[in-house]
Parts: sequence; structure tokens; C-alpha cells
Amino acid sequence: MKKTDRTKILKKIIRWIIQILLLGAIGFFLVRTVVRNWHEVADFPWHFNPWLLIASFALLAGTLLFMIVLWRWLLIRLGARISLGSAFRIFSLSSLGRYLPGKVWQVVGMVYLGRREGVRAEAGVWAAVLAQILAVLSGILLTFAALFVEQERMLAPLLARLGIRSISLWWLLLPIAVILGLLHPRIIERITNWIIRLLKREPIRFELSYPGLLGFFLLYMLSWLLYGTAFFLFLASVHPLPLADWMVVTGGFAGAYIVGLLAIFVPGGLGVREGLLALFLSSLVGSGVAVALSFGQRLWFTAAELTFVLISVIFMRRRNGSKKVSQTGKTGS
Repeated sequence: MKKTDRTKILKKIIRWIIQILLLGAIGFFLVRTVVRNWHEVADFPWHFNPWLLIASFALLAGTLLFMIVLWRWLLIRLGARISLGSAFRIFSLSSLGRYLPGKVWQVVGMVYLGRREGVRAEAGVWAAVLAQILAVLSGILLTFAALFVEQERMLAPLLARLGIRSISLWWLLLPIAVILGLLHPRIIERITNWIIRLLKREPIRFELSYPGLLGFFLLYMLSWLLYGTAFFLFLASVHPLPLADWMVVTGGFAGAYIVGLLAIFVPGGLGVREGLLALFLSSLVGSGVAVALSFGQRLWFTAAELTFVLISVIFMRRRNGSKKVSQTGKTGS
């Protein structure tokens, strides 16, 4: 074995060890919070409502389908011809890549599965990367809007955890200006091509106008609002919540999801999303219950993703089976 090969293997082992240790540390502190505040969990007025749980799961599934439609629209803008069924299969199966070490496997999965459906690799990479950028930017903007509106219940706990006493609210307007500037076609083209170069692909020319990008941005913002509403219904299915808590729940979910997505050191943002989400929810239900609900959120969301994967696998097997039958019929004739 060459020295370079041994070095690569050693780096992979070290990376795996670091990720396992980080996941273990995050899990330990989250579980310790539940244990230390078990009286909160035991005495909490749980009221299970199966109809709200079903409604939350249905809305979550609908939002995931909406995300698939948005990604398909981006592909179509690049001239790719892809059916909704194919987009459903590609998006659903590639979503499993988020749970692998590294943050590129979902994009790699989209490109690989897309090529099998006749989508050019360049178009697949471009659409996948741009979709991630728009989702992150819109999620960040929604989070800062929630922090601005819910200063006492969201911003204050976050600043306290960071050791900051106070901050001028005018600073919260800065991300809005930055994000709107980043949406300019020339700027986002450079960002997209920089990421594409990291994926060892050829850069591309950007053809969407500023109004077109802004339109997609607003649609991704809508997806976060739908995600937040679905999560609000999920929480309400185990404990009644006033509608006034909707902004805390929606903004907290978007912020926790984005931070977990950007946390390159843990697959799928495991633990990171739960920890930040518990911080935001602690002002509503207490720290112990917030951690328990954040764990439940992971199971709830993963169940929806796995449902989409299962549907995709079933349809793929049926399609492959029908192809074999048709080929056998042709051979027999």
C-alpha cells in the first residue's frame, strides 16, 4: 500500500473518530438535560391528540413534496426534461446522503440518480447546489425575522447562552441587506460555481434574472413557513399551544435546521439541530421537555423522509418489473 493511500485511510479514520466523539458529546449533554430536569418531563401536562399528529405529518409530507417540485422547476429552467415521478425518486433517495459523513453526498446522489433519468450532470449539480443556497438563505432570513419579533423568548436565551448581555436590534437588519445582495445573479453565480469547483465540476453560466431568483427565494421562504406550521401542529399534538407561539416554533425550527445543515462535522446535523431547537423551545415548555420534544422532532421528520424513500423503492421495483416483463414479451414474440 502506498504512503498516500495510508494517509487517506488514516485521515478518514480520524474524521470518523472526531465525528463519533462529537455526536457522543452532544448526545450526552442533551440526555443529561432531560435527566436533570426529569421532574419537568414527568409533571408536564401531556395531552396526546392523534388527529393533530396526523395533520402535522400530512403537512410535513406535503412540504417535502413542495421542495421536490421547486427542485424540479430549477432543473426545467436548465432545459432538463424530468417527470415529477422521477424527481420524487431522485430527491427522496438522495436525501439519505445527508446522514453520511460529509455534506456532499446528497448532491452526489442527486447527480448520479439524475443521470440515470437522462439529466445532464452539469444541470443536476447546478440545480442541487442552487437549491441548497436558496434554502439556506431563506431559512436564515426567516430565523432573523423571528429573533427580531420574539426578542424576549428567542433572542434573549440565545444571547445568554453566548454570554452576551445585549445587542442592538439594528444589527438584525444587516442580514436582510446581505441576503438580498447575495441574490443578485452575478454574485450567486460566483458562489454556485465556487461550490461546483469544490465538487470537481466545470463552472456554468447563470441564466436566471434577479426577479426570477427572488421568486424562487420567496417560494423557499414559503417552504420554511410550511415546515414551521407542520412542526407547530406536531408540538400541539402532545401539548396545546397558543397561536402566539407559532413564530417561536417556526423561526426556531428554521434556525436549528439551517445550523444543523451547515454543521459539516456531524452527518444530518444530528444533535446540533436538536440542541438549538431545544434552546428555542425552552422558553415555551422548559428545558427538559424541550429536549424531549426535539428528539421527537427528529423521529417525526425522519419517518416522513423514510416514507418517501419507501414509496420510491416500491415504484422503482414496479417499474423495473414492468420493463423486464415487456422485454421478456418482446423476446418471446
